[in-house]
Amino acid sequence: MISAPFPLALRNFLATGFIEALADKGFDSFFLSPYEVEALPRFGGDPIPNIEIPSTQGDSGVPHLTEITALDRLLKSIHLTGFAQEYPDGSLQNLTLSRRRNVQWFIAKLLTSMAPRESTTRETLRSMYARYRPKRKSIARAFDSTDPAVVIVASPGHYWLDHFVLDEAARRKVASACVMLSWDNLYSRGPMARRPDLLLVWSEEMRRQAIEVHGYPENRIEVVGPLQFTCYEQAPTPREGCAMRSRVGLSEDEPYLAYICGARTSEYDVEDILALRRSLRNTEFSSLKIVVRPHPQGDRARYRSLTARGILLDDPPDLTQECTHPEALDFFEIRHMAALLSEAQFVVSSWGTTALLEACIFDTPTIQLRWMDTVPHANKSEVSMVRDFQRYIHMRAFDETGARLYCDSPSDLASLLRKFSDEREAFSERRRSAVERLAKLPLGDAPERVAESVAKLVRES
Repeated sequence: MISAPFPLALRNFLATGFIEALADKGFDSFFLSPYEVEALPRFGGDPIPNIEIPSTQGDSGVPHLTEITALDRLLKSIHLTGFAQEYPDGSLQNLTLSRRRNVQWFIAKLLTSMAPRESTTRETLRSMYARYRPKRKSIARAFDSTDPAVVIVASPGHYWLDHFVLDEAARRKVASACVMLSWDNLYSRGPMARRPDLLLVWSEEMRRQAIEVHGYPENRIEVVGPLQFTCYEQAPTPREGCAMRSRVGLSEDEPYLAYICGARTSEYDVEDILALRRSLRNTEFSSLKIVVRPHPQGDRARYRSLTARGILLDDPPDLTQECTHPEALDFFEIRHMAALLSEAQFVVSSWGTTALLEACIFDTPTIQLRWMDTVPHANKSEVSMVRDFQRYIHMRAFDETGARLYCDSPSDLASLLRKFSDEREAFSERRRSAVERLAKLPLGDAPERVAESVAKLVRES
């Protein structure tokens, strides 16, 4: 049983060869998801059966399960807030919750004070929360009808569907494995709402986070690499490069800079993109086309105005729209992104997007813009978000490799772009170091490593 709460989880499970790797170990797979489809298509294989869990349209493309109760939300809010108080620099969510003085904040403050980290009292609180697992009828019916040998989730309960599936698995003593969705989730998404039997992470760095931040047992962690980078093992072919250029509106061999957007700062992004365009004028980089890639969960309406300035848009599937198919981020979309990143002269962002790490896989120079104080920005809340982002803990390991350059003013941009050329080999080595530190290699072996870890878990259960 594979829990897939939203399309980014489906991307990792459907488009990467993961289902095939499980089949080689003797597993028949099926999905539990909030989507009203009998099966989900996959690249190069038969569709995978799907069991729908009732839901309504949610925020940012994550459906809202109908069986969530007010008590569920209250308990998780207290848990999230307590974690945010201890790790405010983990994400915007953490910063917001750590600053919000509501009833949950005071309860969380009291509990974390009474039960310090690594104390037996903290373990007791975790155990008490874990015992709160009321039966969800739709989840129980799915287990009754399938009798799974193991459940696989994309988060340790960060998403409600994963949370409920792990609860039911614990109730029935079914083995459970979590394949972590993203490199930042052990900080950004809050505490482990539920503790699966096995935690599968991207890297030794994430293993350290699981142990030190969450107190997760070291002997129940396997480093398997990122499923979502499996399709990056092979460089894009010339045909894939041509298809990407045709879709974006680039001519053959036309040089370009790829600007990758955040999910929550569209107005800020547009202002930075226009400033970036001005800063390249009258430099040797003036002929670079600018290709803007909105976030799949972002509000892309503001970016439309850029096309009148000669800026190109590379629109991914819009996950916030109910009409978007849940499997829209398929193999071909992943390979399109690979071609976009690999053929770019530079990858630039004002946000700490995962694409900065992805660009390192293809040895493409990356720059982070910190123009909060040097470019006029109208939306002060978005400025505050970008400023707060500079504190994110998960980026520190990436920064230690020196794989990207920071640009604090548009007037510095051209000289920094030249620096990449002047120190080509040094930056190439830094990018290799970043990938090796944050993603187990070889990338293409991740599905097999995950499948073998799952099979071992079932054998030992």
